[in-house]
Amino acid sequence: MKKWLLGSSISAVAIYLLLQNFDLKEFERLKGKLDWKFLFFLIFSNLFAFLPFTLRWYYLLDRKISFASAYASSVIGVGLNMVLPARGGDVMRLVINKKDSGLTIPNLVSKIFLEKVMDLATIVIIGASALFLLGLGENKNLSLLYLSAFVLLAMFGGLFALRVFLEPLRNFFRLLFRMLKKEDFYIHKMDHHLVEFSEFLKGRKLLRPVFYSFPTWLFGYALSYWLVSQLIGIELHYTETLLLMFVGAMGVAIPSAPSGIGVFHASVISGFLLLGRESGEGFVFATVFHLAQFVILTSLAIVFYLLWTAFSKEENRSKTSI
Repeated sequence: MKKWLLGSSISAVAIYLLLQNFDLKEFERLKGKLDWKFLFFLIFSNLFAFLPFTLRWYYLLDRKISFASAYASSVIGVGLNMVLPARGGDVMRLVINKKDSGLTIPNLVSKIFLEKVMDLATIVIIGASALFLLGLGENKNLSLLYLSAFVLLAMFGGLFALRVFLEPLRNFFRLLFRMLKKEDFYIHKMDHHLVEFSEFLKGRKLLRPVFYSFPTWLFGYALSYWLVSQLIGIELHYTETLLLMFVGAMGVAIPSAPSGIGVFHASVISGFLLLGRESGEGFVFATVFHLAQFVILTSLAIVFYLLWTAFSKEENRSKTSI
């Protein structure tokens, strides 16, 4: 609840500042420029973006669920993240996958964590590459990269420690929980998950998920950014699209309302300013992108949730009849 209130407050402040600094007449620039066929393409680009995203999740779960179930849960999870606080969509994805695979919640949570690490690493690499390719690699433009790299190194450090120093870590946690008088809880509920996660980090099972992270961003999400630019008549080169995708992704990493409203807009506007373009243009782009993605992703989530529910009921009936 506190996290939700903090996020909502940050979004509210960001929206207030945006409305103070931008005139809604900025949207007059859209008159006669909207090309509605790109909205149709945007729906399919989102469905396409979920293919590499789902493949990564499918292999992170070691193929313990069907690809169809992984795809449905991915669409539902991302869509519900737009409306539910505290990444509620990810929680829903875990619930669906637990039901379909029989995997434990700690196992699934560890894979969600790996997914987030892969996403952060991928977008930082893409963002850094875009900055330098666009000739914007001055120190004043790299503060966000430095911060992201620091967080990323901390995450990698934790994963490396778990991979290499498993036994010392197990002993440490056993001692810690003993001091808290919860040693039995650790031994029976957590220890084997720690060992399992460490083993996953050592094997080749990690290679495919890492591989699928790049097409998820480079050909999935980036395509959606480009299609929105075409929808509203703003010309963007592919490299510029990658930079906007980077700042947008970093923006929604800040605690905010579920869909990232406000902070996403501010981040994208900063990206337009980095590119030497008008802030008003960035405001319009961010607003249209946010609204279009909100409607498309939440609608897809509802459709796929209804489909998953129907198939689950049918499967249960089949098992009962047998």
